[in-house]
Amino acid sequence: MTIRAYRPDDLEAVVALWERVGFNVPPNDPRRDIPFLVRHDNAVLYVDEEDGRIVGTVMGGHDGHRGWIYRLATAPEHRGEGRGRALLVAIERWLAARGLVKVELMIRGHDHHRDPESFYRHMGYEISDRTVMARLVSDADRAAIPRIPVVITYLEMTRKPSHDQLPLPAAKLAFLRAERLPLPAYRFFYEQVGGPWFWWERCRMSDAEIAAIIYDPKVELYLFHVDGSPAGYAEIDRRRDGVVNLNHLGLLPDFIGRGLGQYLLRQTVETAWLSGPDRITVDTCTLDHPAALRTYQRVGFAPYAQKRIEIDDPRLTGEIPMHFEPNLP
Repeated sequence: MTIRAYRPDDLEAVVALWERVGFNVPPNDPRRDIPFLVRHDNAVLYVDEEDGRIVGTVMGGHDGHRGWIYRLATAPEHRGEGRGRALLVAIERWLAARGLVKVELMIRGHDHHRDPESFYRHMGYEISDRTVMARLVSDADRAAIPRIPVVITYLEMTRKPSHDQLPLPAAKLAFLRAERLPLPAYRFFYEQVGGPWFWWERCRMSDAEIAAIIYDPKVELYLFHVDGSPAGYAEIDRRRDGVVNLNHLGLLPDFIGRGLGQYLLRQTVETAWLSGPDRITVDTCTLDHPAALRTYQRVGFAPYAQKRIEIDDPRLTGEIPMHFEPNLP
């Protein structure tokens, strides 16, 4: 018996197991629910693996006070082997390690387990004097989610600029290529650099989707170091013939306001020109740092198109922490 954290490539096996035990009933959509859940630190999905097969699962989450247990399932042919108990203990320990004072769960009336209530009583649970009330989230609820207006500006540079030499800062700077940066490290930089500016798109991507981009031989990642500490990063995309796009670049919050952004941008542009493209492109939007547009123009980029869109507020969909406030056009 191997109990471990869920991995993205477990998705179809988990969905198939839940189908067998009767968990996949409307409006539940595990292909939507699982990727959303596992992005967040206050939730976890454990799987029980036997000879490379997923034969059990349990989910847990918390609100800082109560912990909740969901989707405790064992494949029918493996029941009676103690797997359900082991999964329950594993999730209880995960919740206890977070200092929660109470753990709760709900049993569906159509639970296919032979006697789920007796199982949980045996494990120390009891029926509480609480009334559980529920309401399905409707399409009208989703339509009422506030949307944020965004103006996107597309810029290009068609010839390599000749820049004046910047005065050297007191700090020691380094711009180093990161070969196959581990995915957790990439997510850290993307979320920490981009969170204040509402970078949300790749927060919704699976590890496989991100890996397909950043591990492409024509995509380069560079870490910007200040006095030996990682301070930001840049992503240079050479996948289009004749065009190099600056997918992302920026500083970690602790390094903003020190005049370092111009060094990161200039080094990124210099590196982008090394392959001799016809042009370099980048885009920015009104959610970005207020100085982003003029900074790009200062180094030689010129706007060539603009688009107005609206996006669902990513704070409400879980990609961006609630304490961030958007810049509005």
